[in-house]
Amino acid sequence: MTDSGRTWLGRTLGTALVAYAVVMYIHLGLSGEFGVDWALPFELCHWVLIACVVTLFSPNQLASEIAYFWGLGGTLQAVLTPDLGAGYPSWDFVMFFWGHGVTLLAIVFLIAGGTFRPRRSSVLRMFLALNVYGVVAGLIDTSFGWNYGYLRQKPLRPSLLDYFGPWPWYLLSIEVMAPVMFFILLLPWLLVDRFKKPNSQHR
Repeated sequence: MTDSGRTWLGRTLGTALVAYAVVMYIHLGLSGEFGVDWALPFELCHWVLIACVVTLFSPNQLASEIAYFWGLGGTLQAVLTPDLGAGYPSWDFVMFFWGHGVTLLAIVFLIAGGTFRPRRSSVLRMFLALNVYGVVAGLIDTSFGWNYGYLRQKPLRPSLLDYFGPWPWYLLSIEVMAPVMFFILLLPWLLVDRFKKPNSQHR
């Protein structure tokens, strides 16, 4: 794909994500369904979506890392075990897979485009950033009785968190699993570097 074609595709994906957010909030406003306890952009997936939009329109290392590590670590799991009360063709179903689906496509585009490359320090940086998010979202949840990030209660529908124990133990399990998962996501680049070095020396 040419550079112009890659740029066009990236901006198309970014526009689709922005359009999703606009349509969602217009619908919530017109229908009177907007609730501050669940509709504010405080979920981890919201930050992944924002990071995707930022890096699709203006490539940015930090935003790219959030999109890749948090996206494949969290958004992918959300798609596999969606916390939905109604199936297709309900509005919630369509909007959920619009936002999450295009987010995953954006991450695939990011990987396939060849411009994104995580660093060895990315695992620690993303783990620390995840904890900053947890502290901020936790303070908001505790102050107002909300449940952003599922920090006070697991999803009502079956999810991966069901295997991590009851509250608060599943939060501690995430603390252990997150850096392991981030390292696994970094591993392909480490392996590519390892196999490239002998070839470079041979030349």
